[in-house]
Amino acid sequence: MEFRRDINGLRAVAVLLVLLFHFGTPGFSAGFVGVDVFFVISGFLMTGIVLRGLEGGTFSIPGFYRARLVRLYPALLAVTAATLLFGLAFIEPATLETMARHGIAALLFVSNVVFWQEAGYFSAPPDTMWFLHTWSLSVEWQFYIVYPLVMALAFRLLRNRARLFALLLAGFVLSLAASALAGELFPNERLVSADFYLLPTRAWEMLAGGLVVLSPWQAAARGPRFRAALEIAGLAMIGLALPLFSEETPWPSWQALLPVAGAILVLAADAPRSLLASAPLQWIGAASYSTYLWHWPIVATITYFGFAAPGLAPAALALSLLAGWASYRLIEQPCRRFLKPAGPAVRYPGLPRMGALAASLTVVLFAGGAVVAGHGLPQRSGDVAAVYDATLAAAADYGFPLGQCGGTSTFGTRLRPCEVGSSSHGDDVLVIGDSFAEIWFARAREIERRLTGNAVVFVTKGGCPPIADMERAGPGFGCRAFHRMAMEQARGERFGTVILAGMWASYFGREHANTTICEAGAPCRPTGTEAGLAAAIRSLAAEIDGLKALGKDVVVLTTSPYPGFDVPAELRKRAFAGRTPPADWSFDFAAVTARAQPVDAALASLADHGARVIDLAGLLCREMVCPATQGMVPLYTDADHLRSSYTALAGDFLDPFLHPRFVTGSTRDEAGGADAAPAL
Repeated sequence: MEFRRDINGLRAVAVLLVLLFHFGTPGFSAGFVGVDVFFVISGFLMTGIVLRGLEGGTFSIPGFYRARLVRLYPALLAVTAATLLFGLAFIEPATLETMARHGIAALLFVSNVVFWQEAGYFSAPPDTMWFLHTWSLSVEWQFYIVYPLVMALAFRLLRNRARLFALLLAGFVLSLAASALAGELFPNERLVSADFYLLPTRAWEMLAGGLVVLSPWQAAARGPRFRAALEIAGLAMIGLALPLFSEETPWPSWQALLPVAGAILVLAADAPRSLLASAPLQWIGAASYSTYLWHWPIVATITYFGFAAPGLAPAALALSLLAGWASYRLIEQPCRRFLKPAGPAVRYPGLPRMGALAASLTVVLFAGGAVVAGHGLPQRSGDVAAVYDATLAAAADYGFPLGQCGGTSTFGTRLRPCEVGSSSHGDDVLVIGDSFAEIWFARAREIERRLTGNAVVFVTKGGCPPIADMERAGPGFGCRAFHRMAMEQARGERFGTVILAGMWASYFGREHANTTICEAGAPCRPTGTEAGLAAAIRSLAAEIDGLKALGKDVVVLTTSPYPGFDVPAELRKRAFAGRTPPADWSFDFAAVTARAQPVDAALASLADHGARVIDLAGLLCREMVCPATQGMVPLYTDADHLRSSYTALAGDFLDPFLHPRFVTGSTRDEAGGADAAPAL
């Protein structure tokens, strides 16, 4: 196949979209569609290579794999090695250990599976996911392993391009259907994440490129004007995706048909005077693979060190392009020449040189494995070594058994409650909320031996506020359905007390509200506005009125104080940099809540509806100054959640509400505050 400048230019468009997205450029919040365009290009090129080889009788599956390795591995290996060396010099141990583990996964082309298990793509923190971008390479490589085998077998059995087209079309439809089902039908974050990361729900994008190759309709039979118009239409469709989609769009699902169809039109057009043939786009397109590889470690570096300055994003973009070009000229091209087969007479062409590549891979894998085995080598810094074990223990101290309960079933049809104590009809306690309700599970465990007359049941779902008609903007939450099922439980005869807890302030952020509320007969409102807050409080008050009318006691916990930075990680990071914070480190929670609508103050008004409102900031802080560590021991597992060993002690204010033995009559004494936080 002769070199097509339009495809090279389309590569440039795709990589620029991704870079502009990752560097936070306004107007490019859907720049991630560049990856979808890459997938279509890859499917088009691979289908052409395989089909020409099969039709010419020269196709070799080992040769195909070898060519892909030569194309992909040298630059990937260089980026991995350079990132690990950088980490050894500048990155704290726990993050370095994660970096090494992810680097190994990237080199083995399984990083997409690892990231699916660990985090959603758009919510993954760049400062800990230094190889996050390699998920797409893993998807492509997995496709490369399976696709030529299927094509070779199908070619032998079907012996007809039209039948091959029908086979690819069937695979396209099945994969697209799976993507749409996983991404939108069920309120399950794991399914949404699988939809994004895994091959079965991404294969349709690469198969779309293959359909262009096998299509019986060819644009080349039409005139140059038609083909130019087809290319313009395709580019317009890719551009149209930018204002239509965002990180809150289920992806890829059926929405990705728009940029995928755009890429199909550009490839099918094969315009003789392509708009994509300009010199700048050719320069960027040639180095697009290396640019993609090097840009994300730059993003991670900026995030990790908290760099912020005017013009930083354009400078980082320029640096990424330069790094990509240098990698293309100094690594990709020389390695392709070096690893080029010695000649057709050699049975295993280039085997000694491939051995050099294998040896280099072994060295990097061994080095990464040593870093993982050494837990990030904390001995690199004496200051870090002194706090390392304590920070790891804190990060692991989340006592709620997420593997056993919490959230909803896979398809969102039932709750997964956590229960402590012995059930007693009418006296049991129901705790409803998000992960900020889960942090108090440790207190229920702490007094479990005393819970002989009632049970405490936690019905929670991370990221879902305990308010009717509120929904998270991102896919996979299903908060309204969860809350509806939870309130059905609350209204039942089993429960005498209902406790509502949530990370309230995060849902009412002024800058970017991540939730909406839709009252009956009123338009949906973002909760980060005054009108949205008022609607939420009205909804909550109405539910409390209903519960009180059924004879329930209702307790509302305000926002548990949170620092907004990962306390264990930040402690290690500062220690590694020689800036260890004081032993009793604190943060200003008022500065955190100032970024949100005054929801905690609004919650106080629910006392007028008979609810007991517990001011957690008043209990756990002094004038909104809250402890982050205690004697260099972190009190938080991450940026938001108090650790369980702390809440097990600090949660004694909940005892009158968790155990009816502490209840006097139909009212309960208001929980009081403590002058100092309990000692761990």
